[in-house]
Amino acid sequence: MEENWKVVRNRSCIRAFMIFIGVILMQMLAYIICVVVLTGAVLLLGEKNSKLQQMLIQANAGNHTFMISVSVVSAILSIFWCGTLYRRSDWRERPFDYKKAFCGKNVAVIIGSGVGGCIVFSFLLTGLYTLAPGLFSLYNETMGRLTDGSTPLVLLYVLLIGPVSEELVFRGAIMDRLYLAFPFYLANGMQALLFGIYHLDWIQGAYAVCLGIVLGLLRRKTGSIFAGMAAHILFNTTSYVLGGITIENPTWRIVCMVIVFGLGGSAFLLSMGSLIGKKGERKETSAE
Repeated sequence: MEENWKVVRNRSCIRAFMIFIGVILMQMLAYIICVVVLTGAVLLLGEKNSKLQQMLIQANAGNHTFMISVSVVSAILSIFWCGTLYRRSDWRERPFDYKKAFCGKNVAVIIGSGVGGCIVFSFLLTGLYTLAPGLFSLYNETMGRLTDGSTPLVLLYVLLIGPVSEELVFRGAIMDRLYLAFPFYLANGMQALLFGIYHLDWIQGAYAVCLGIVLGLLRRKTGSIFAGMAAHILFNTTSYVLGGITIENPTWRIVCMVIVFGLGGSAFLLSMGSLIGKKGERKETSAE
């Protein structure tokens, strides 16, 4: 019996890892698609659109708009693929009670996890940056690509397509495979670790692991992957809002930081207490 259980666990790990590798390969496919489409557009328009020609020339050099386009295409491909894998899992509760899943208390937990979590992680990153700024070179470069210009395509990716895609991949298809063979907390930790590795940066990966654990807890509590999507979108949106606030007066800046951190930290701690506590928790195997 124990030997059979080991086989089940090994197969679950392999399936989850193959999905992870598939998502990485999806980015390569998205790159090829974008190059083909861009090349076709250049050939079709000829010299009428110099911007497209310049983008094609700079594609291998990491053109900002081109790379964001690749990320968008890759995320959309992942949504269709992992969304299909997620929907095919047959261990969920059906029919699903959305009113119970998104009751007032759970909505408050979703907001506290997304908004409060972003505030807490942002302040922790600020403190770490003060102590070791050298660790943030790659992180700053990545964040710069996602914030410079704040074009509609970037906002669409960061605030909607990206979160939806990542939830379907990690808290959806991958977590489903792991949770069939492992206890929840172990399965949740494994998917969060893969989520951190996916970001390919120590700093971004570290808080992605923490965020992944919180989003996994949200899915367990509500039974719905839509809860994680909502919290993830709120997290990214809050990050954009915080990044856009500038206060010149040093005194007022400190006062605002204390107030924001106090409110955000309190909301996050209350949300975590609800997510970790057993009171009012839904069945672990339930999902829409």
